[in-house]
Amino acid sequence: MEEQPIRILIIEDDEGHVRLVREILKESNRGRFELANAKKIGDAIKLLKDNSYDAVLLDLNLPDSWGFDTFGRLYKEIPKTPIVVLTGLADEELGIRAVQKGAQDYLNKGEMDGNLLTRIILYSIERKRVIDELEISYQKFFNLAAHLQFLREKERKHIAGELHDELGSLFTAIKMELSSVANTDGGNQGTIPDMKESITKLIDKGIEVVRRISTELRPHILDHLGLIPAVNWYVKEFQKRANMRCKWTLSPEDIQIDKDRATAVFRILQEALTNVARHSKASRVTIELIKTGDNIRLKVSDNGVGIDEKKVNDPQSYGLMGIQERVLFLDGDVKFKGVADKGTTVTVKIPVSYEGKRQ
Repeated sequence: MEEQPIRILIIEDDEGHVRLVREILKESNRGRFELANAKKIGDAIKLLKDNSYDAVLLDLNLPDSWGFDTFGRLYKEIPKTPIVVLTGLADEELGIRAVQKGAQDYLNKGEMDGNLLTRIILYSIERKRVIDELEISYQKFFNLAAHLQFLREKERKHIAGELHDELGSLFTAIKMELSSVANTDGGNQGTIPDMKESITKLIDKGIEVVRRISTELRPHILDHLGLIPAVNWYVKEFQKRANMRCKWTLSPEDIQIDKDRATAVFRILQEALTNVARHSKASRVTIELIKTGDNIRLKVSDNGVGIDEKKVNDPQSYGLMGIQERVLFLDGDVKFKGVADKGTTVTVKIPVSYEGKRQ
């Protein structure tokens, strides 16, 4: 497969300097360069609207623009494209100022040679790529933190409602029954057994509500029996609740890991299945949780619409970000693979024991 050229736009009105740059890039052994030239900032902006370039070399002094304003006008148009400012000896301070305001680097024309020019261009492209990725990551995590706070408040509101509506009404009914018993005279002793049975049913229902709320917050089976039994229980519950066919393969023996790691794997599975139920339009899901060497591997596959790459990297994809964060915290690896109209596969690999990043 032919290597794609690195497309460079040089904004420079000195034809001799443009020829020099063209020759330097032509002789470079660090990549294949394709150079375009604009002599004015206005012409450059028109070119940039119709074409995509990997980097721009910018002379600050042009026929229609002068000094730092030249950089400001260009940067406003192409904030995502790496800009290398070309300066003369007298303009070096302007080059430094441009870097402080967003340029990737500056280069004194009098010090230019082939190795230096190509190195600065390539480093500027890579540096800009890393900066853009960091900005996307920051936005993702900022959005995730805000979303988690929203979910925390939503969960508190939900629990408060459950306690008020269900347990509150149960205790009120019990109070009324007990009050009725207390006010019963000797002639109505026959109603006491019926009241006792009614109160017992109300108390049993209250216990059931408490257990349900507690299980929703954290299944006790995870603490008492381990990860594999908890996953087995949860998948069965999911299959009934989502009305979706599930096939699951689990390690024949429970995987011996610490509680934090077990909780993380369980929550990752919950989030993955929640995404399937909400977004995939699938009718079938396959779950695999096994130990391979020193790692735990969790794989969740569905036969739905298939996630696309844009959705994976979307700062609003809170469920996927939650999975990524949990996996990253445990020094693991996660991959999302979607095929249109064929389904999505989430593959998570987490070390059985902690050796890495958290100190």
